Amino acid sequence: MTNLIRIIAAAVIMLSGVALAQPLKIGFVNAFRIDSESTVTRNAVEQLKKEFAPRELQLQAVQKQGIELKAEFDRDGDKLKPAERAIKEKRLAALSQQFEQMQRSFTEDMEFRQREIRARLVTDINAVITRIADAEKFDLVLQQAIFASGQIDLTDRVLKEMAGQSAAGTR
Repeated sequence: MTNLIRIIAAAVIMLSGVALAQPLKIGFVNAFRIDSESTVTRNAVEQLKKEFAPRELQLQAVQKQGIELKAEFDRDGDKLKPAERAIKEKRLAALSQQFEQMQRSFTEDMEFRQREIRARLVTDINAVITRIADAEKFDLVLQQAIFASGQIDLTDRVLKEMAGQSAAGTR
């Protein structure tokens, strides 16, 4: 039993010496810069805005209608007969409820699509980072660090490759 432990210990010592002899190649990617400077990210944001623009306009129209109805009710409410007043109050309440429901649905759908797009972008970004790391034989690539030297910063290369992919995809 003690011979087995000695053999394992000797093997670990020998292997650690080999591992220490090889330089460790480390890279760093600034995720904030990729998020803010990437053409792919900007295109995704623009796509999302275009996708939800019609619903946003519809929401604004219902809001405007509600504001106008409320102003009319406030202005003429005292002059109305009780039955007419009750009808306008019900219309105002129904419009308010419709607006809140539309707004809630809009917000939920928008957040869902943002999460979907974010997940796709993260997958694409990680694939680019992995390709660069494999091609250049990196042992470790970090996305968060307190300090990273410019020598190990891969952010510009990732941005360039993503821009190339974006340009190739739009042709």
